[in-house]
Amino acid sequence: MPEFLDNRFNLDLGEKQCGQKVGDVTLPPWAKGSAREFISKHREALESDYVSENLNHWIDLIFGHKQRGKAAEESINVFYHYTYEGSVDIDLVTDPAMKASILAQINHFGQTPKQLFLQPHVKRRTDRKLPLHPLKHSSHLVPHEIRKISSPITQIVTLNDKILIAGSNNLLKPSTYSKYVAWGFPDLSLRFISYEQDRLLSTHENLHGSNKIQCASVSHDGRILVTGADEGLVNVWRVSKFGPRALRRLKLEKPLCGHTARITCLQVSQPYMLIVSGSADCTVITWDLSSMAFVRQLPQFPAPVSAIFVNDLTGEIVTAAGILLAVWSINGDCLAMINTSQLPSDSILSVTNSTSSDWLDTKWYVTGHQSGSVKVWQMVHFSHPDSSLSKSSGFVGLKGSNFGSKEPEYKLILRKVLKSHKHPVTAVHLTTDLKQLLSGDLGGNLLSWTLPDETLRVSSNQE
Repeated sequence: MPEFLDNRFNLDLGEKQCGQKVGDVTLPPWAKGSAREFISKHREALESDYVSENLNHWIDLIFGHKQRGKAAEESINVFYHYTYEGSVDIDLVTDPAMKASILAQINHFGQTPKQLFLQPHVKRRTDRKLPLHPLKHSSHLVPHEIRKISSPITQIVTLNDKILIAGSNNLLKPSTYSKYVAWGFPDLSLRFISYEQDRLLSTHENLHGSNKIQCASVSHDGRILVTGADEGLVNVWRVSKFGPRALRRLKLEKPLCGHTARITCLQVSQPYMLIVSGSADCTVITWDLSSMAFVRQLPQFPAPVSAIFVNDLTGEIVTAAGILLAVWSINGDCLAMINTSQLPSDSILSVTNSTSSDWLDTKWYVTGHQSGSVKVWQMVHFSHPDSSLSKSSGFVGLKGSNFGSKEPEYKLILRKVLKSHKHPVTAVHLTTDLKQLLSGDLGGNLLSWTLPDETLRVSSNQE
């Protein structure tokens, strides 16, 4: 994470001998003044084929046959003899001054790691065939209608080779997705129902008193359920089972108060121990999942928040409010922001981000719109030649922005508008194997967008 390079709290870190105050880490010119780009480019380099092909030489030096002996001398890899394991038995040293000297040497100058290999380490294979990223080649994507249900599609999940979908007021429950949570009933209850048989498993009443539940989210392990209602309250529940019939019990962990209008969307990210809530009061709040404490509120949006996505690999938070799309770091820094349409009525209803890798091609986003269009976006640094293609302009429409003069350092560029839906697009999902982009609409139509075989062949020939 790049935050450690910036002294954002203006801590007094002292002065250099020349009298200059120590603050942010000074970055090399190629980082373009961006700590985020500095980390991103290092990560790209460390994950590259070049590093993979040469990693065995580093292992030889640190843990292998070049750590000691003649091979170490030839590699100029020799250290002070006290740093090597077994070079001295400290218990046999009787002279107190000598013992203190040896211990000081070890404590202050470190120890060479244990030698693990006596032969040269094998070279890593790098003939990895990465799949073509469908968003990078979105101009070639072809739609196929693969399913039709009677209600709007609000959630799409892929599990192995299965595609699971949920309708209005339904949420598929991790980790096996064999059950779903349902709400919106006349008795204001929330129910657990089996996915395959549609069998009622349990009913839970009065979760929000006389208020209607509007949305829900579940942690990856399925043990934490978060509900949001029209009074603006976010309730965190622990799911447990009891009795011989393994009935589900919901125990209220804590109500989270911060919003002043109905909750419109919720996301739980267990890897980052985060709850993110969006509301009709035009705010997004992040909460700590372990302590159930308020973390921060993002600047007020120009419209009610319609969709939130949290990337469990990168920690990025993607928000949609009206036609405004914004990308935030886990610590609330605005990375990029854009008005996605010239029509104020063409609201964003669903959003997703690439989650196949935490370093490769992460800056791709998809939005589903009221007009039925699916839009593909790429986030590029302002120093990138393509950044001039973006119409984004700073903190468009954000109130109470606490950023000072610091503008977002990235821009969102529209790469493709996919048109095939005749109804508003209420769910989008990019599969982690990158084989397809899935989109569902208000009319219950599920579309799969894939790259045709010719595109795959041409690309592999070019490689």
